[in-house]
Amino acid sequence: MRTRKALASLFVTLLTSVAVAQAPAKPARIGKLCPMKCDGLPHISFEDEMRKLGWIEGKNLITERKEAEGRFERLPELAAQLVRTRPDLLVASSTPAVQAVKRATSEVPIVFSAVGDPVGVGLVQSLAHPGGNVTGVTSLVGTHIAKKFDLIREFMPQARHVGLLTNTDNDAARRITSIEVPMAAQQYGFRIEVIGIQVAEDIPGAVAKAKALGVEALAVSGDAILNTPPNRVSDLLAQAAIPAVYDLRATVLAGGLISYGIDVGAATRRQAHLVDRVLRGAAPAELPVQQPTSYELVINLKTAASLGLTMPPALLARADEVIE
Repeated sequence: MRTRKALASLFVTLLTSVAVAQAPAKPARIGKLCPMKCDGLPHISFEDEMRKLGWIEGKNLITERKEAEGRFERLPELAAQLVRTRPDLLVASSTPAVQAVKRATSEVPIVFSAVGDPVGVGLVQSLAHPGGNVTGVTSLVGTHIAKKFDLIREFMPQARHVGLLTNTDNDAARRITSIEVPMAAQQYGFRIEVIGIQVAEDIPGAVAKAKALGVEALAVSGDAILNTPPNRVSDLLAQAAIPAVYDLRATVLAGGLISYGIDVGAATRRQAHLVDRVLRGAAPAELPVQQPTSYELVINLKTAASLGLTMPPALLARADEVIE
């Protein structure tokens, strides 16, 4: 009798163990804050990499998305809404969005992308040792804006009066501008106009201002408002016949002249790997901020021809991609 009872007890224990083993693990919850829309190449690349890492939406991953649609004044409230959902981790792109989620929580881990100067704007203590609850993938290394003016000097050696189109509400852009514009002016002998916008509706007026000021070429900063959709600024500058250097390949595919910047798809795939590590227990404070390892140079010869420009052979030879 005791043997039968013992066997029955063992059988119940085994059934319970199997049931526990087969019970689905609690899905990880991610909150995602996007300065524009949560779509396009960066988001597709991020989600694809997450799937490769074993995170399947609706199975072991649930993502709550909030979109500011270019209205940066909405970012603080959207960030607060995400924090109230009690996520395991927050993902954000662009300096204003990351600042908003950092202000909303000091406890929930945050993994960012598309932030130009995370140390300078106070998001992390250092690139090697972020500290706190934030880490991610930065979009700039060194003198990025100055490099754009260097490209302008190369394909327009006669230019003297140029401009920078930037979002003056973006702390990182403002900080980088204050450092690099005087340096570029001195190095290349340019008179540089800084033409600012705060919302998408400011862009047509900013382009008109550049035209009225007689700007011969523009460097366009990598701010989300200026690059989404990719054809907005390039179409307006084409109408104004102003050559420009952008950050994103997508802008040149949409008709812009030249881009010099990181591979955004590669950057968000690296961001996904950081997210994976944090979801598996790593602390953001101990994960170094990752930096770009290379930049892409893309040239649109059709746009150059429409502007009456001839690209120097040496510049074309260095290009990663030439669109004809």
